[in-house]
Amino acid sequence: MEGALWALAMVCFGYLLLVAAQAQLYQQRAAHLCVSGAVPADVPSGSVIGRVEIPKLQLSVAVLEDDQSASLLRGLGHIRGTANLGGLGTVGLAGHRDTFLRHLRTIAAGMEIRASDATGVYHYVVDSTEIVLPDRVDVLATRSRPELTLITCYPFDYVGPAPKRFIVHAHLLSVAPDS
Repeated sequence: MEGALWALAMVCFGYLLLVAAQAQLYQQRAAHLCVSGAVPADVPSGSVIGRVEIPKLQLSVAVLEDDQSASLLRGLGHIRGTANLGGLGTVGLAGHRDTFLRHLRTIAAGMEIRASDATGVYHYVVDSTEIVLPDRVDVLATRSRPELTLITCYPFDYVGPAPKRFIVHAHLLSVAPDS
């Protein structure tokens, strides 16, 4: 029995190392994408930089500067290396499916997403959703127009670390913010 417990502990430890390595690789790849309009390096990690609202889903959540575990417990995490809210390029935001983004399962094309920061309120419209494997960092690539990409784990009802990611793509309606 003791041998089986040690074997299980080693498997769990190996799994944690694999997850940590994948997260580090994801961060490195994301840092090379979408650098236009990136948040300045002097913004402290974990600082609140804005808010995202999806009125039809009754969702209103803070956006924090990084996508580390501690920040994702407090709100959505801005993926470093992606554009600022309302900026040119692609804004990448990540969040947990079982907390702030649990209602994304009912999001649909045409829904409004409002993002606000110190400069004003930006209006986005949902274009599409997709389900991808975790290594698909190209979902953050800069497109022909400014976009907002929301990322959460999938399936929504999965227990434990989910094997896929649910992606929401939305485009910016106007680069001039509301005051």
